[in-house]
Amino acid sequence: MKTFYRSGLYLWLFFTAQFGYSQTLNDYLSAYQGPNKEGYLQPLADLVISGMNTGLQPSVQIEKRFYVRFNLTALDAMPMGSQKTFSATTEGSFTPRQTVTVPTIVGDNDPVSVAGTKGLTYVFPGGYGLKQLFWAVPQLTIGGIRGTELSLRLLPYDFGGDFGKLQILGVSLRHDVGQYFLKNSPLTLNAGYAFNKSDIGNYIAIQSHYGYVQAGVSNKRVGAFVWAGYQTGTFDVRYTYIENTTSQSVTANLKTKQPFLGGVGVHAQLGFFSLGAGVGGPSPLTGYATLGLRFGSSKE
Repeated sequence: MKTFYRSGLYLWLFFTAQFGYSQTLNDYLSAYQGPNKEGYLQPLADLVISGMNTGLQPSVQIEKRFYVRFNLTALDAMPMGSQKTFSATTEGSFTPRQTVTVPTIVGDNDPVSVAGTKGLTYVFPGGYGLKQLFWAVPQLTIGGIRGTELSLRLLPYDFGGDFGKLQILGVSLRHDVGQYFLKNSPLTLNAGYAFNKSDIGNYIAIQSHYGYVQAGVSNKRVGAFVWAGYQTGTFDVRYTYIENTTSQSVTANLKTKQPFLGGVGVHAQLGFFSLGAGVGGPSPLTGYATLGLRFGSSKE
């Protein structure tokens, strides 16, 4: 039976040897080497990409005066029931050929077995019972320039050894389009774009694009908003397995299957300090909580 953090998992632990104290990340990715690998790994791609594109906009108002804001954002992605299983087919010379519903990497721990001819049994590996995926990223924002805001997420760390480097890079741009035609309205309307690129050690390379609109209301202290957008993303996985004492390399090139991402959020500004939280979806379900510091000119 595989051991796993059942209630949640920090990303930087998930993608290191701490993923499982007795196993490396390679061990967890390499359950399948053939055509079934894409279905097994797909939910992980959707969780990480949707999570990366959550919490980009901790508030709704883009102030008119120059400011700098630093946020620490905690992100959460929760797999839905449909992401915990997939249809896998027996491979190789096993007969008769059978297609069954089995766990994905985030699914149940228990393996699934099917009976074949000559008393043989084919075993599909179990998943790791993932309930939630947690991680946190710092975000630096410069705003107040003609209704525009530029944000940067950066998290480089070298774990060394077999794992290598964890590198998270995100750049996003947000513009107040409502300033042109909603001058007398309490509604704020923004349009935004985000680019994310991450390398998870020597094993996973991620890239995503996300365009969205955001609408809400706020005053000097509190605000509430909704957002919705379209995302694309790639999730390229590389791992190895041993066959006849020889190491073999496997690659899986995945794309997100969840293009729509929307949600709701709230925020509060308390002097220099700010707080925010929100949820997104529909699948996977994502969430964020953020704590920030704001520096710059006083609000008008």
